[in-house]
Amino acid sequence: MNQQGGKGEKSIEYTVNGELQTTSERKLSVKAILEKAGFTPASEYDLTRDNGDHLFQDQDEEVPLHKGESFTATFRGPTPTS
Repeated sequence: MNQQGGKGEKSIEYTVNGELQTTSERKLSVKAILEKAGFTPASEYDLTRDNGDHLFQDQDEEVPLHKGESFTATFRGPTPTS
């Protein structure tokens, strides 16, 4: 939940594929960002930081989060055929 003003951890708002996400953590792993945004299993998705077009290669990499930052999750898992 957002905490505005007062004491305590400040929330950081960021987006994944245009959907607003909120955390009080200053860093999250790539896997955690994907899972919190509902992209599961995270291993079937790539995460790209939109500013600078940086593709994260390691799901365990810790990503520093900044207010208003945006990311794109891209499916790379198997595609069923008929």
